[in-house]
Amino acid sequence: MNGDLGIKLEEYRIWALTLGRYSSSTVTRSVRRIRELSKAIDVLRPTQKQVLDFFAREAEKGMKPHTMNNQRKDLASWFRFLGIKIQLPVFKEPPLPDPWIPTDDEVKKVLAAAERSGDRMSSARNKVMVELLFFGGIRIGELIKINLTDLRSNGIRIRSEKGEAERIIGLPGSIMEEIAEFVRYYRYNSDPAAFFTTRDGRMSYYYARNILSRIGARAGVPRFHAHAARHWCATALLRGIFGQKPLDIRMVQIHLGHRSLRTTQRYTHVTQEEVAEQVRGRLADFFRVDEEMNLGTMKVESEPEPSGAARIWTGVTDSQSP
Repeated sequence: MNGDLGIKLEEYRIWALTLGRYSSSTVTRSVRRIRELSKAIDVLRPTQKQVLDFFAREAEKGMKPHTMNNQRKDLASWFRFLGIKIQLPVFKEPPLPDPWIPTDDEVKKVLAAAERSGDRMSSARNKVMVELLFFGGIRIGELIKINLTDLRSNGIRIRSEKGEAERIIGLPGSIMEEIAEFVRYYRYNSDPAAFFTTRDGRMSYYYARNILSRIGARAGVPRFHAHAARHWCATALLRGIFGQKPLDIRMVQIHLGHRSLRTTQRYTHVTQEEVAEQVRGRLADFFRVDEEMNLGTMKVESEPEPSGAARIWTGVTDSQSP
């Protein structure tokens, strides 16, 4: 059974990366989860009752709907690969909280921390990595897939890990100069094709993630991760990066590589915190103005009679004047 499952999981991995058009990180997680689910379900010869019984037990144990929906997604992909038709339940989830988006100051702190990564090689590599994430808005899986042949004079060719169209991300000359310096002096030549390498070859997903985690901790921004940089890039371009004019939403869509404009539109919403801050500020202004007006009225009562436009604010009319 275990041998048969191992062979089938390898076939599934290849199918998911090619015909299934899933990202490598998604496939890795999916293979691991299918192996875990095989302890409770005969994943090679499943039945409808077996699958429903499993989810019923998970629900009774208090498993979160989000976790069960992730299990459902992986089983749906696995069953599609096997050509098996089994109905899978969908669990209602509470609304997701607004994604964490770093502030401009936090972005600057992360960029500075990346540049202070110890030795020159690490500093040069880490600075380029973080700049590509923040200003290119690329995913971490796209970052590690960049090849030397993808470099252009004014940007980088990006191959999406989500089955989206390839795109060119435009980058300023200063960043392109840093990229050229990194390749010339600091890049390990352990893989002739890969842009980001280690001593052992192309940089892996987990290696890159660990680098970013250490940079965030050093910057005093422990919540920092690659997708937060993508969130910041999208909102910064739509609202005006560092005070510049906002970019047209269709241009942002192309820059991020979104297949649908609807995906990009998620970044046009205001967060609950922003709404609360705007309301708080406006109410504070209202009460401040109201208090100033009341103080102004009390002060006027002991002063000479106003004239002109000021009569309107004090309520003095011509009929009341001597």
